[in-house]
Amino acid sequence: MNNKIVINWHWQPNDDEAITPIAVVAWHETVKHLLTHLSKNLDKFDLTKFQFIKGNHFIIIIGPSSQLPWVDGVQYAMVDNQTPLLWLPCHAKPSVPSILLADAIANKFDHKHVLLWDRPQAIIPLSFSWPLTKEFIQYAL
Repeated sequence: MNNKIVINWHWQPNDDEAITPIAVVAWHETVKHLLTHLSKNLDKFDLTKFQFIKGNHFIIIIGPSSQLPWVDGVQYAMVDNQTPLLWLPCHAKPSVPSILLADAIANKFDHKHVLLWDRPQAIIPLSFSWPLTKEFIQYAL
């Protein structure tokens, strides 16, 4: 007997007006643009308030929403209002209750907090973040 449950869903625009970003997300070539912007504007950011998660093709910088950098091509993430263990893009939301997706992800992965992203499609564990430092920014460039 197969106990798998399939949830058919899609991404749809997020028209909610109460969106508070908690992270900036950059993919592919935009990663370099974001890090270059930070490097050139170090005096404008209190890096002690930021954490980062870096993968091969992305970077997520977590911090106070009012202090997140604004750079062409980056996008923003928020904590889902139904389940704080799930982070979503600010610009899109699932067509089904996100608690269903959070439960499905929790059953498949060992990570408590994850970012579910639309384009490119990704599930990114948020368990291991690092302090954002001037040295890291310079190294990553």
